[in-house]
Amino acid sequence: MRATTDAGTMRLRNERQFDQGEGLRSPRRRIPELPSAAPIPLSDEQMASFVANGYLVLDPGLPAELHRSIFEKFVEINGADNDHDVGNNILPLVPEIAEVFDSPPIRGALGSILGPDYIMHPHRALHSNPPGSPPQAFHHDTYWGYKRKVHNHHPYWVMVMYYPQSIDRQIGPTGVVGGSQCIAQRLDDIAQIETPAEGRAGTCMLIHFDIWHRKMQNFTQSPRFMLKFQFVRMRQPSRPHWDNRSADWPTPAQLPAYAMEPVWREHWSWLRGQQGNLPRRRPQLAPSLDGLLAGLKDADALARRAAIAGIATLGPAAEPVMPQLLACLDDPSEPVGLAAAYTLGGLGEVAIEPLLAAMRANDGPNVDDARVFIDEGQKSEIEMRARNAAHGLLAIGPRAAPALVAVMPEAGPRMRKYIAFVLGELANDTPEVHAVLAAAARDADEHVRINAIEALGLKRGSPPVLAALVDALHDVEDEVRFNAALALARLGPDAEPATSELVEALQDGNRYVVGYAVEALTRIGTAEALRAVVRQLKASRWCPMTNNQSLF
Repeated sequence: MRATTDAGTMRLRNERQFDQGEGLRSPRRRIPELPSAAPIPLSDEQMASFVANGYLVLDPGLPAELHRSIFEKFVEINGADNDHDVGNNILPLVPEIAEVFDSPPIRGALGSILGPDYIMHPHRALHSNPPGSPPQAFHHDTYWGYKRKVHNHHPYWVMVMYYPQSIDRQIGPTGVVGGSQCIAQRLDDIAQIETPAEGRAGTCMLIHFDIWHRKMQNFTQSPRFMLKFQFVRMRQPSRPHWDNRSADWPTPAQLPAYAMEPVWREHWSWLRGQQGNLPRRRPQLAPSLDGLLAGLKDADALARRAAIAGIATLGPAAEPVMPQLLACLDDPSEPVGLAAAYTLGGLGEVAIEPLLAAMRANDGPNVDDARVFIDEGQKSEIEMRARNAAHGLLAIGPRAAPALVAVMPEAGPRMRKYIAFVLGELANDTPEVHAVLAAAARDADEHVRINAIEALGLKRGSPPVLAALVDALHDVEDEVRFNAALALARLGPDAEPATSELVEALQDGNRYVVGYAVEALTRIGTAEALRAVVRQLKASRWCPMTNNQSLF
């Protein structure tokens, strides 16, 4: 391409002209040197608020000049037409963003929720909200366009939304629906219970991946930028990783519109490494069983949820009302069904067979429709009974595994998918569990394979597990392959026998297979694995200082 000089002659734009600063002194450091400090873990109150509400608003505590510099770069990257999108390359293009996620408050929050060995996901995105733009519809995010994963209620995935400018309701922040992170169903009053992100420049909103949210309308004449990064839990918790002072569930000061206390109590226990040990609220007065049963029949969903919360306090004494709780699994209000499922899980082994029967009653073909789980939730009821029963079985804990293994051969596709999901999250690492998941990883139904492969990554790296994951790296389905690479990354050094296959996966046509393979090889950590990582990263390095105005 040619450009005209002042003298009217033509020259190549990229021809060496010695007028682009060559030979001059460059800045010694492009990114300000910030003091390092230890992560700041969450308090019990903050963790309880995240469990109940699904989000936290945090300040990374960095200089205003850093956020101003990042904002200016976002303006330049975005362009005048708001149509420039560098996608996953935003971090190498603006490397000072890493300072935000390395700051003690953000690192401490991520480590508290995900465990200290969490990873930054290779998907990230810069979102612009120009002046006057309309609001989005409320939605769940997909997994980068992929839709067939069973969504975790436990916090395996979180997003951090970073705002380089001050943020308030008028400039079009992200609005979240507190407490909606486990709800697949679109809520009727969703716009009335929205909470906007608000704060000074640098504010971060940390959210559970599946919380309902949207871009709000920008009423100002200023552009609004939001940078979205994702982070992934690599193993199940064995102990609390925040500043935990109490084993008891501390009801947070701020509660969402949809209270689901049995769900919150189980999640609190799970995060403390106490799977299947549901902490119960001690009632001040023994509730009337007849009154609670009457509440289950109330036309008001709030009253039904309150009745279930009361039943949950009874512990084993609630067994006589198990049929009524089972009938609630597909309640027209999904929060009622979720509360019932977790309350059934709290009953322990006595609820295993009834929950399996409920799942079997909703068995059938898997639905390849994004609306079943994500986007706007229009079809969430299709699998609601099976989905809620699966989470109830998960709440029972490792004791549910033998029954799940036993029914897997007779189950239909939908039930096999949910069994694979539950077996993955259960803290049960027996050879029988490994064998049934390895078989499911080769299932004819891709939904089953996708969830079985992810489940294998939460087990130890036995030969059957490794063999299934290596095979899955060659699957025709992208989701199976990148789940296999993630699973191998989760196995860490145990994945060493798969090193050569992971090196081959660095040439995969799916960007997330490549990203996870880099992570897996790094965590394997042998000289062979690290050589492959360095070779890959050197070849793919993006120079953030090179552009049309500075080529050399």
